[in-house]
Amino acid sequence: MEKNALLFLLLCIFPLCAIGQSGEDINITDQTGKKQGLWIKKYPNGNIQYEGIFKNDHPVGEFKRYSEDKRLQSHMIYSSDGKEVDATHYHPNGFIASRGKYINQMKEGKWEFFSSFYEGYLISEESYINNKRNGPSFKFYPDSTVFEKVTYVNDKKEGEWLQNYPNGKQFLRSNYSNNLLEGKFEVWYENGISEMTGYYSRNFRHGTWQIFNADGTLKYKAEYELGMTKDKQMDIDATELMDRLEKNQGNIPDPEKTGEIIR
Repeated sequence: MEKNALLFLLLCIFPLCAIGQSGEDINITDQTGKKQGLWIKKYPNGNIQYEGIFKNDHPVGEFKRYSEDKRLQSHMIYSSDGKEVDATHYHPNGFIASRGKYINQMKEGKWEFFSSFYEGYLISEESYINNKRNGPSFKFYPDSTVFEKVTYVNDKKEGEWLQNYPNGKQFLRSNYSNNLLEGKFEVWYENGISEMTGYYSRNFRHGTWQIFNADGTLKYKAEYELGMTKDKQMDIDATELMDRLEKNQGNIPDPEKTGEIIR
């Protein structure tokens, strides 16, 4: 009878010990204080903040990060040394926000940015070297027609700047030098007729500028000297057009802010 009671007690205790040992396999640091194995960090409300594997204090393999209300923010695949990451970040509604590669926690190579309103709508593509935009950058209409193309060198616009109408016809052509508009500036109506022509010097309107009506007839013509002109109406119209262009350009927020890389 006593043997049976002892056996029963051991059977009850063994699962508890196993559970305790299993729990000890999570969130381990070694003797040097480095994270090892599976780590699960939680918010104060008990929901998971992130989960993934560490090796010698570096994340390796698959990592997931969540918002406090359980929404997936980021899904990342780390290299064996933790230096390279293939990352996908998500909008709060679950749509993909951006995806690309990190090397040493800095953006590298092609990054894609997506709409938070239309699932799968690619808004823009940018190329990065050491976390700075380098190379051609594109923005797209919903049907994938290129809206804008501009090239960056170390995060500064450099070279030809192009914009198109949704039907693919050219809308704007100009140039940048060291992030400043420089040289000829042209805008067309959708029917292909010129709407505005002029020149920039170090981001200032300079030289002869003309604005045309949709039928091709001249509306205004004025001379600029580093941004100044005596033709006030021409200046108003040109400024309104440029304001419209800048608004159309928009500043696409970096959707990476919807999810963070594990640091």
